[in-house]
Amino acid sequence: MLDKLNSIIHFFDVGDIRFFFLIGKKNFKNLSILTFLVSILVLFISLNLEKKYISKATIVISPEENNIVNIEEVYAFDNQASRVNNQIAILRSDEVLEYIVGDKKNRLEFKNLFAQTEKSFFNRILKKKVNIDKGYLKSILTQNFSVSNVPRSDVLQLSFISNNPKISQLALNSIIESYQRYEVDSKIQITNYANLKITDRLKELVIQMDIAEKKLADYKKENELVDTGNVKKLKIKEIESLSQRILEAEQNTQKLQNDLLSIKVADGNIDDLLAIEELRTAKEISAINDSIAANESNIQSLSLIYTSKHPKLVKANEFHEKLNTQLQEKINLSIQQKAFELGNMENFIKLSEEELKIATEELRVIEEKESGMMKYSREVESSKKLYESFLQRVKETNEAQNLQVSKLKIIETPNLPTSPFTPQPTNNFIYSLFLSFIFFYSLVFYKEMNTSVVKSPEAIESLDIPQVGVLPKVAKLKRGFHILQMFLEDSESNFSESIRSSRAIIESKYKKNSSYMVTSSNPSEGKTTYAFNLALSLEKTHKVLFIEADIRRPSVLNSFYQFDKEIYGLGEIISGSSQLNETIFKVPGTNLDIITSGEKRFDMSDIVNKEQIKKFLDVLKMDYDYVIIDSPPVQPVSDTLILAQATDYNLFLIRSEATRTVTFMSSIKKIQNVGSKIHGIIINDLDTSKDSYYAYYYNYSSHYYNYNNYYRNKT
Repeated sequence: MLDKLNSIIHFFDVGDIRFFFLIGKKNFKNLSILTFLVSILVLFISLNLEKKYISKATIVISPEENNIVNIEEVYAFDNQASRVNNQIAILRSDEVLEYIVGDKKNRLEFKNLFAQTEKSFFNRILKKKVNIDKGYLKSILTQNFSVSNVPRSDVLQLSFISNNPKISQLALNSIIESYQRYEVDSKIQITNYANLKITDRLKELVIQMDIAEKKLADYKKENELVDTGNVKKLKIKEIESLSQRILEAEQNTQKLQNDLLSIKVADGNIDDLLAIEELRTAKEISAINDSIAANESNIQSLSLIYTSKHPKLVKANEFHEKLNTQLQEKINLSIQQKAFELGNMENFIKLSEEELKIATEELRVIEEKESGMMKYSREVESSKKLYESFLQRVKETNEAQNLQVSKLKIIETPNLPTSPFTPQPTNNFIYSLFLSFIFFYSLVFYKEMNTSVVKSPEAIESLDIPQVGVLPKVAKLKRGFHILQMFLEDSESNFSESIRSSRAIIESKYKKNSSYMVTSSNPSEGKTTYAFNLALSLEKTHKVLFIEADIRRPSVLNSFYQFDKEIYGLGEIISGSSQLNETIFKVPGTNLDIITSGEKRFDMSDIVNKEQIKKFLDVLKMDYDYVIIDSPPVQPVSDTLILAQATDYNLFLIRSEATRTVTFMSSIKKIQNVGSKIHGIIINDLDTSKDSYYAYYYNYSSHYYNYNNYYRNKT
């Protein structure tokens, strides 16, 4: 559960859930008093507000049976919704309300109930006495009556709100009865009116039928028509038969043309002519062709036995020539027949097309006459149907006039409410407790986040981040001393002791041969002072490299120390204008190696990425136990977010009573958003004159080693 709350809070960039609890704990007394006072006020007001009772009823207004035309209309949502909306409008209409307020008995009953109603404290003070007349009663019915429709149904839910439960019930009963009365009266009026109009329409239809029948008779006489239906069918069949005959003739013609074209291409060659299927399969040609094949086989057999001048062989050859002559004659005759057939077929098609044209023209004339006759026939038929329909309506309206009943059915009758639905003092008291607490807590939280500053270590306990250092406020420096190297110049001071304590925690908590980035939310919070003094303390027993990574600002160390030659730094390494060994210098009087920011000024994120910086730091960690990186602040520039992803450990420095809570939380969130995290927090410039500092600091030191094991297992 806590993890889910934390994920929501992190999404809105407002800190940690424990930070919320810390603010609530800090302001619990004030929040409780304010919340309780507001809730008591709400309870008092609720007890003295006018009580409201709601009476409910459920009804169904069935559709008119003669309005249902087809199945689509029954299930059409738009039609149903429109009909239901119409019924709701009628229920709320002035006509229905007039039936209620116009009834003297109803008005008297309402007036008696209004007189019996108890008025609330506020009503007795603020409201004037009213006269229960028609106008007032109508306005009450209009304002307090509501109707809702159960989706996709004819069911309507009615409700009426009043300060008297009996008035609520009476109002709903009166509205339902008034609607039924209005519905029946309206139907009777409509039926009478419809009956009158239908009778007038029937008279007009009789005249129209007579005129239409006369026109039809005149047209038939003029065009000598009785019934064109059979003639038209015969003519259509004739046209279909001619069309089919022409189609078959055209197919045969095409086939003959193809055969004659093949014959022309063969140019008298017997083998090519026999390749044409029509010639090859002809009965006489096929028989001669078979005889030629048999004779050729006989000649081949005789050639094996006799010489070419033998009588049998000579006779066989003569017979072969005779067969070939007969075959040539039969083929020529067949070709002549095909040419003759082609000519006959073309003449046949031409004649058939002329017949088809004549038949089509005759059909067109028949259809024109039929169209004219059908026009008058439809007028007669339409007039007859309309007459029959209106005649049926006359019968229905006469029957309906005697059987008018309301379509409204009551499913649930109006109930008499036993308790008010509003106000609910107990619920209002509980809701006000909850809402007022949230409101006042939000105000406190806003104040804490936007106006408060971090004053002591207790303020950030909830963040679950180890505190690796607490630096005391340095009110005065001895003459000639500088805070940047206080650890060297005044090693017995409280500040130097705090640096040693921080060093001890870092040595025990974190691994050697690692890189450490020191940053803060904004400039001038003391991160460079802490980072450089930490590096000076570590170099006593370890090999340490200090890197000033704030490339955009002039080098603090370069201006503080006077080196004997031109100083190149991190800016030159990144830009490629200097080698690594050209940028490393010793701090005078120490074994601490440093790389200053150099002379180049640019946006680091535009030139290098986190992988390149990580590889650079990995090379340095091979030679140094600790690589301390003094980075730019988080809020003004983006360079720190690149460095935070490349370093092993990130330390965050807060200046007591200067760093705003909202800025601090936002900075941590930015680092978390790039996939990194804060591994330790240092509080700087803490006023150690307060007794609470010592109690906290020593409690923290004793608690730290137990917490250290838990934190390592978690990370």
